[in-house]
Amino acid sequence: MYKDLTDVELTQKTIDGEVSAFEELVNRYQKPIFYYCQRLLNNNHTDAEDATSEAMFKLYKNIAKYNPEYKFSSWLYRIAHNCAVNIIASKSKLFYVDIESFWNIPTKEKDESSINKYELEQILDKLNFNDKNVLILYYLEEKTTSEISQILNLSENTVTQRICRARAKARKILNKIYLTNLSN
Repeated sequence: MYKDLTDVELTQKTIDGEVSAFEELVNRYQKPIFYYCQRLLNNNHTDAEDATSEAMFKLYKNIAKYNPEYKFSSWLYRIAHNCAVNIIASKSKLFYVDIESFWNIPTKEKDESSINKYELEQILDKLNFNDKNVLILYYLEEKTTSEISQILNLSENTVTQRICRARAKARKILNKIYLTNLSN
């Protein structure tokens, strides 16, 4: 019954007290949110579960604040992003990505001006959190610049600039890797 409803309809039914509507939202988004958090949290399964659980709790607690003018998934990804950032801040760790397990989720190919999967694999662990995050959202979560702007609470122009800057940094890092490999 609930599977055919839109996210907006499910949020309204949840606000109206229908627990099954919220369960459907959780069924739709729990895995993608978990994978997103897992990537942000250095593929730490436990931390990703904690961030996902916290995001779902905050979703339920704040669902009445959802503005249907915006895409529901972007709003939920923003909640999950904040939960993951809070875990990182609470642990005060340096943030690195385990490349071996990073590519467990299939991705689609992007245009030829983009960084390809192999190149991203080579440089992702060398980028700072903000650059890494925007590339994860764009390439792996396949979010549009509009969706990313909602998730990160930035203008679309800023998101576009961050993607361009992150690509440029990635190219510089990749060039250094190539030069190092050539000299060896």
